[in-house]
Amino acid sequence: MSKSYAVPSSELPGYTAIYRHPDYKDGTHNNEYSDITTLYEVFQNLVKTRPHSDFLGARPYFPESSKFGPYRWITTTQAQEIVDNFGSGLDGLFEKYAPEPNESTGMQPLGIFSVNRPEWLLTELAAFRTGRYSVGVIDASGVGRAEFDMNHSEMHVVVCSMDKITRMLDRIKYTPRIRAIVSMDRLDCSKPHASTQPFSPQTIEKLKQKAREAGVYLTDMDQVIQDGRTNPTEARPSKPEDLCTLCYSSGTAGAQKGVLATHKSFVYAARSAALAMRFGPQTYFSYIPLYHVFDRYAVYAIMHTGIKIGFYHGDMQALLEDMQQLQPTVLTIIPHVLNRVYDRIAQASVAADSLSGSLSRKAYAAKLRRIRNNGALTHSFWDKLIFSKISALFGGRVQTMICGSAYLDPRVQDFFRAALSCNVIQGYGQTETMAGGTIQQRSDTSSNNVGVPNPGVDLRLRSIPEMSYHVTDTPGPRGELLVRAPNVFSGYLRDAEKTRESMDGEWLATGDIATVNPDGSFSIIDRVKNVIKTAQAMWIEPEPLESTYAQHPMIKNIFIYGSERERELVAVAVPDPASFIPWARKLVGGGGGGSENIDELCADLKVRAAMVEELKLLAARNNVPRPGHIAAVHLEPSPFESVSSEFYTITLKVRRHVVRAHYKGAFAALYKTLSCNDDPTVLTLTSASSAETL
Repeated sequence: MSKSYAVPSSELPGYTAIYRHPDYKDGTHNNEYSDITTLYEVFQNLVKTRPHSDFLGARPYFPESSKFGPYRWITTTQAQEIVDNFGSGLDGLFEKYAPEPNESTGMQPLGIFSVNRPEWLLTELAAFRTGRYSVGVIDASGVGRAEFDMNHSEMHVVVCSMDKITRMLDRIKYTPRIRAIVSMDRLDCSKPHASTQPFSPQTIEKLKQKAREAGVYLTDMDQVIQDGRTNPTEARPSKPEDLCTLCYSSGTAGAQKGVLATHKSFVYAARSAALAMRFGPQTYFSYIPLYHVFDRYAVYAIMHTGIKIGFYHGDMQALLEDMQQLQPTVLTIIPHVLNRVYDRIAQASVAADSLSGSLSRKAYAAKLRRIRNNGALTHSFWDKLIFSKISALFGGRVQTMICGSAYLDPRVQDFFRAALSCNVIQGYGQTETMAGGTIQQRSDTSSNNVGVPNPGVDLRLRSIPEMSYHVTDTPGPRGELLVRAPNVFSGYLRDAEKTRESMDGEWLATGDIATVNPDGSFSIIDRVKNVIKTAQAMWIEPEPLESTYAQHPMIKNIFIYGSERERELVAVAVPDPASFIPWARKLVGGGGGGSENIDELCADLKVRAAMVEELKLLAARNNVPRPGHIAAVHLEPSPFESVSSEFYTITLKVRRHVVRAHYKGAFAALYKTLSCNDDPTVLTLTSASSAETL
């Protein structure tokens, strides 16, 4: 039975049929949750249905011991009071320092610059209460990224954690529109937080002086809340057609783009996820940056039925410690983080060369068979003996783990299903769809796919002949994934051309190549544009990198490859014989001796390793970020044009999909070598085939 519903007679030349969720064949939400039309109403409904319930939690910081305590909570009712007072205070602040709306949007943006914490979400809700929209400022891509977000969004007011204030004031000349900075932390340092550690009343006075000199009003959240309590204003909640957030994309094809999202679109995405998952009240762990849509998508979806949100304490290396304190029932996770945790756990269990390792492998094989045969996630004997210890690392209560943003290795997905006795679900979405696109059903125990269309979301594929992807391919159609639904974005801020390019009529062209599997599930298999997405969810443009590496005097041609399944980049490089042969001969033969046969020199492992080091040195000299470094190289003795006439178009542009296909085996060999160097046992010992025989 097909997992997706194909709408009869909906095929068009070059396009597949329209695919929908099997339980929502008419393409709508069947009027469920139709009374909730804005994200502010999602919050209001939570307050109404679960008053005085724990809502937002964080671990307090104790400077005397430099440690974090157990979670402390504010209730839904307390959050409503804070949002009302903070929203009122923001009204007064905007009236004084930023009275005019943004020329591009007709509304006022409110910047939020911080790691995930309760104040982040409270600030966004206060913005919605006063008819404004949020702009999450990204501080993860080097100097200049945060300033780009502030300038491009034309924001005047920023709410930030204390640790961001110094950076903002030091670089205030690069953000001339900023008029007011609101610290999430008390400026009198009376309430310690991880972000306040480097500060004292004396250093804060210096910051205040620097702000005055720059003409920037510096205050804190508690003061704005007090101002709002003293001078309350009437709530002016956003309407469904109003912007709720401006969210910056990853910049996959050049400069970052500001994705405009309305309340209508974001609520539709959240509602769709709520209907797909059918959650009851849950405890959720928030650590994926809130300036992206993925975490907020999950938060607002689960908020439909009840949610406690515990935030990490700011250290990505200590996520397990936070989870053990919080004991969450739902996790969203990205493959890069899950792979890192997997490596650590597997080495101590299924990959261990000991009696416990042998028992772990036997337990894993038994549970994997049970999951595949009847979908049962628990095993009374092996869970108690082996897997309860692993489950305890995550708090011991995880019921659902939702994974997105990059490819998830099926072996890792199966391992955590068995180890945590929980649903491990893959989904697919983009910033332009508010993260909503596809999701695996909770009863689905398959791997290597991203599930079926979300309720109320239409999907179809279109042929990409230049990449040899056709909707007539067998065993399943292949082509670019198109999305049509109310959760599709409103456009890119001040970029009508890019907005038009992203659409095929009323359909969003995602740029991702997908296939529809025989069972009706979808799998993402490639990208249309010349960009690479790694397993670390990093977007990389290979062509500028290739231009940089081609500057090396020993490199004649180079082709860079990566995929969602791998963490590192690899390459095929054609050396320049004139400079390469003398250099390589010294490595293999010493002095002037050794072979002059370029084929033998290119195949020599010592030469290849040395070439990787040469390329890393070149990358360092040219300030290439770490994700753009090449980890392994295949040396091709013949020029690309003589290897295959199909490598280039008539205008001498590289046909990347042809080169990829030709060197498929070489790339696989390079990654196998890297895998052996990094971890020779883990994935081998826990592969599905070997687990069945243990």
